[in-house]
Amino acid sequence: MDSLLRFSELNQSKPFGFHLRLSNQKVSELIKRLDVLNIKKVSLVGSLSPLSIDEWSLKAVLKATVKQKCVISLKPVQTVVNDTISRTFSALALHYNYDADDDGTSPVIFDDSLHQLNDEIDLAEIIFEELTLILPLYPKIEGAELGCYSVTEPGVKPLNEETIKPFARLSEFKDKLLKKK
Repeated sequence: MDSLLRFSELNQSKPFGFHLRLSNQKVSELIKRLDVLNIKKVSLVGSLSPLSIDEWSLKAVLKATVKQKCVISLKPVQTVVNDTISRTFSALALHYNYDADDDGTSPVIFDDSLHQLNDEIDLAEIIFEELTLILPLYPKIEGAELGCYSVTEPGVKPLNEETIKPFARLSEFKDKLLKKK
């Protein structure tokens, strides 16, 4: 199945079911765009249902197995994605989302599941958008910890928790002064 769907080619009176598995080329493009190590088992299963003449509802389940680099050890971290997607495509989406009068006191409601209805929809682009939102920005292997690192000139004692505390140093000076008296 091609990832590009045209609403004008769909039956306007009944839901259109789809099961999209990305080609190797599309998966390679997705790996580059997301800057991940690997993506396997990518699938988007769902349906597009007409709500009115110029409004469609998309309900789907996105599944994927993604490998990213651990931000600490650079070893592969695997994330299994199993997410439900719900979007509404409407010709009036721009009016609903952006034409609200902001008087500064009333809450402005923004519906992120509402999108502008164009003639075509790219399901591969929806997969990219959802993975961008779902995947961890800073993946970390369980148990990986960022160690301590200090650099000083030769012969100089590196700073640590004890030497950083200014009031502890003042207390030491006070004790030295009291001993001299």
